Amino acid sequence: MAPRTITGSPHLGRAIRERRTTLNLTIDEAAKRGGIGTKSWGQYEVGASIREDKARGICRALGWKRLPTDNNEEVTLNVGISIDESHEAWSAALAEQFGPACARLFATGSDILLDEIADDLEGLAGMPAKTHLGQLDSSWLQGSLPAQFVPKYDYELVYGLQAAVSTLRSRFNKGASVAETVLEEIALYLIFQKAEELNDLEMVEFNEASDWRDWLGDILGDLDVEWLLFDSGWELTDRIAYHFDHWREPQFWSSENDLTAAERASDLMGLLVERH
Repeated sequence: MAPRTITGSPHLGRAIRERRTTLNLTIDEAAKRGGIGTKSWGQYEVGASIREDKARGICRALGWKRLPTDNNEEVTLNVGISIDESHEAWSAALAEQFGPACARLFATGSDILLDEIADDLEGLAGMPAKTHLGQLDSSWLQGSLPAQFVPKYDYELVYGLQAAVSTLRSRFNKGASVAETVLEEIALYLIFQKAEELNDLEMVEFNEASDWRDWLGDILGDLDVEWLLFDSGWELTDRIAYHFDHWREPQFWSSENDLTAAERASDLMGLLVERH
């Protein structure tokens, strides 16, 4: 069955363009946030019809709950600030240790990330086995995960990421603010990053939110996940704990792991120095 479309119009195209410019986004930036091709986005801004599966991406990129109506109804994204203890991913431990803004950031970011994962899983499910995110026409996660291992990001890995987010939500809700695997550390990094993107675009306001990297570092004990997988530019070998082959292994905060955090850091740095 062919995807359904929403009839385009000059009014809708103008609304999309004006909202994008208000947010100081280029077409390329908006299209990337929406998981939409740049050419398609440009067509939407001149009034072309929009596939329903792409409308959600437009709304996400522009901070809309729905596409605007012909009567210029104001549209906003009502998330983040309204989240409280009733949310299923609310963490009283995060709220007590870092403040309610951190708990809202975690709950909001995990909602967003689970939505994006679900969309990418749907795309991968319709493709041949071992298709990875880089081969999809559009993907929420492509570009968000570490660049070194892109060919590994198939249905199985994305499903594992979904499970990691769900595990963190359940664990944090019960008061244990820890990550046990590299995949869970990546999930937590993306959760905070996704929510902060909305804050930066002034789509939501988390009130008194400090640098989420401070929270991430305090929760994980370090920022190795960001440094090694996203910032260093180094090629990690399978001898390094953060290599893809070890992402699902319980390594951190586990009673089965006898190494202290300092010993793990020492071993890791020794391997990196040996490699580089």
